[in-house]
Amino acid sequence: MTDESKVVVAAPTAQRDPIIKALKQAGLDCELICQPQDCSDAPLCRWLAPEQLNERSRVRFALEDAIDTLEQTRHAFRSRQLAGLRHRLEGLLQSLSEDDL
Repeated sequence: MTDESKVVVAAPTAQRDPIIKALKQAGLDCELICQPQDCSDAPLCRWLAPEQLNERSRVRFALEDAIDTLEQTRHAFRSRQLAGLRHRLEGLLQSLSEDDL
């Protein structure tokens, strides 16, 4: 996840192109959500209820959250076991991504 501000707009699919064009012309980094799967942070998105996410999305979010936590704390703990766990989780996440192709 990034610390940069991003404009997030929810709109009907029919209005997608004009809204993106207007936001880009304004020089804003934006993400337009017309359907739940359009949200890059779907499991964390305030506009989406957890029950709208399928089981695969919930597992993917849990893996990403665990990997992010291990990455953020790796300098504090300097544990080979935790580093190994992070690498195994990254491999599992990668295999899930490959299954999506």
